[in-house]
Amino acid sequence: MPLAWLNPAGGLRYHVRALLAGRDWQPFRVALATWLAALEAPVARAVWVGPSAGYTFPDGFLSRFSAITVLEPDPIAVHLISRRLRRLGVSTRVVRSDQLIAPLLGGGEGLAELLRADPGACLIFGNVLGQTRFLVEDPDLERLKRAFRERIVPLLAGRAWLSIHDRLSGSFAPSFQQPYIAPARLDDPAVLRELYPSTPTGARVELFDHQSDGFFPSQLAHTYFHWQIDAARHHLIEGVMSSAR
Repeated sequence: MPLAWLNPAGGLRYHVRALLAGRDWQPFRVALATWLAALEAPVARAVWVGPSAGYTFPDGFLSRFSAITVLEPDPIAVHLISRRLRRLGVSTRVVRSDQLIAPLLGGGEGLAELLRADPGACLIFGNVLGQTRFLVEDPDLERLKRAFRERIVPLLAGRAWLSIHDRLSGSFAPSFQQPYIAPARLDDPAVLRELYPSTPTGARVELFDHQSDGFFPSQLAHTYFHWQIDAARHHLIEGVMSSAR
C-alpha cells in the first residue's frame, strides 16, 4: 500500500486538483446535494468510509449528523475534514488504519465489526469503491468484491447507507441532465446510449472502466453524475443509496 498522502486513489494530487477546481466541480456538487437530500437517516450517527476531505459533500448534509466516524488514511484529508466537521458542530472520531481492503482480503477486523457495533449508524462511502482497483492487485479485486458482498452487504439491511463511486473516466465528457436516475444499474451499452449520446458515430472513445460493479445489487436504483475533474478529464459517477426501513 503506498503512502496515504501519495496513493494513486487520491492523496496530494487530489487535494491540489480540488484547490484548482474553480467552477468545474460546481455542477456535480449541486446535483450531488440534490440526491443526498433524499436520504432518510433517522439516526444522527454515521460511518464515513474514504471521504478524503469531503470536498463534494455539502455542509447541509454533513450537519444532519451529530457524530461521524471517519475512516480515512490520508493525514492531509484527516486534518481538513476534521476541521470542517468541528466547524459544523459534528463530533468526529478518526480511524486512519485500513478498515476496508486489508480486513476483507485478510479476514481481520475492520468495517464489518464497526457496523455490528452500531447497527443503526448511517454508512457513507465517499468516492472510494471505484478507486479500489488502484489499491489492490488485479487478481484480488474480484475476491475483494466477493468478501464485500459476504461481509458488508448483509449489514446494510435496516440502516441508511449510500455510495458514490467512479464508473468511467476519460477525456470525453458525458452529456445528460444530472442527477440521472435509473431504476437499476445501467449496463455498458445503456451507459453509452443514455449518458454519452453525443459520441460521434463510428468514433473511438477511450473511457477507463473503474470496475466498480459487483459491490452492490445491480437491481437497486442507481443515479449518475458528471464530474469534470479538470479541464481535460471527466468522470462518470455512479450513486446508490437506501434509506433506513
